[in-house]
Amino acid sequence: MSNKEYNILNILRGTSALFVLFYHFFYFFFAYQNVWSVYLQVELLDLPQPFYLETVYDFPIDIGHLGVAYFFLISGFLIHHTLRQYDSLKLFLKHKVLRLWPTYFVCFALGLLFVAVFNALLDRPFPFTLDHMLACLFWVRDILGYPFIDGAVWTLEIQLKFYIFAILIWSVWKKDFLEKACLVAVLLSIAVYGIYYFAQPEEYSWFYLVILFRKTLKFFMIILLGSCAYAYFKKEISTSKMLFLCSLLLACFLSPLFSYPHYSKTVSYLLGSFSFFFFIHVYAQRMTLEGKISKAINWVSKISYPLYIGHVLPGYMIMYYMIEQGYNAYLGILIAFLYTFFMATIVHQKVEVRFRS
Repeated sequence: MSNKEYNILNILRGTSALFVLFYHFFYFFFAYQNVWSVYLQVELLDLPQPFYLETVYDFPIDIGHLGVAYFFLISGFLIHHTLRQYDSLKLFLKHKVLRLWPTYFVCFALGLLFVAVFNALLDRPFPFTLDHMLACLFWVRDILGYPFIDGAVWTLEIQLKFYIFAILIWSVWKKDFLEKACLVAVLLSIAVYGIYYFAQPEEYSWFYLVILFRKTLKFFMIILLGSCAYAYFKKEISTSKMLFLCSLLLACFLSPLFSYPHYSKTVSYLLGSFSFFFFIHVYAQRMTLEGKISKAINWVSKISYPLYIGHVLPGYMIMYYMIEQGYNAYLGILIAFLYTFFMATIVHQKVEVRFRS
């Protein structure tokens, strides 16, 4: 694919990173303190409720999950190109490990450093065990049943499973890969739902894995929608086949095969999917930004990966400490933003670029 074809992806990638950042710092931190305080094992704060919080809560679109939807769709869109470039299982996994893990290692380590420093300043013990940290570091936290440390990593855990799924399907069926991948994902979803429905959870210690893979397969549907967008964009499938596969994936996504209790999140994934197709097939060849806006979007797009995976732990610890010490919450947000963009720029230049292959 040419740079011109990738331009729309850069715009979506950069915008998505900003969506997630704003969601976590301006909304999730205030609305779900009972969630992230448990992850970081800190005491609840007496937080002032921002004037916009109720409006955002009642808004039918969740911008954080809209950003995540675009990340998933972009991953699916690019998987064909990556599989063809790194054809074997060994080359593909090596590419993905070098592309994703060193940057994550550095960002996770920096986050833990912030946790250690601020807990020391607050005269509190370091809250995480070695096995808990290692499980998070190697993206097996969910499989081993550990709670979150960094709430942003759940998408990487799902994408890692999808990459393994994709290369296994590709190894068996290079021809008609997309159709086979969609079919296998749907059949697996039906099988997992059957186990979920008929098994008695109190009798099985491993039942949490069924819940985990049910959630994972639901997001496979969104990633595969991105793959459908690519195949149709490259004229590898007909309009009728694209509509059939997309309808099948969306029907599964909304069906009782999965459960998703939050209306706004479901709407966000649907909006992300439809708007992604629209942008790809209407604006991919002609959407351009000029001047300072173009430079800003391209910059955010380049640093979007460390920006996304490296903002939660340091950002929340900075904000928590500032409020704990009596400073204005928005001053904490400002410092968290400044650190996050500085960190992401350095990590992109010194780590991500060097390991990208």
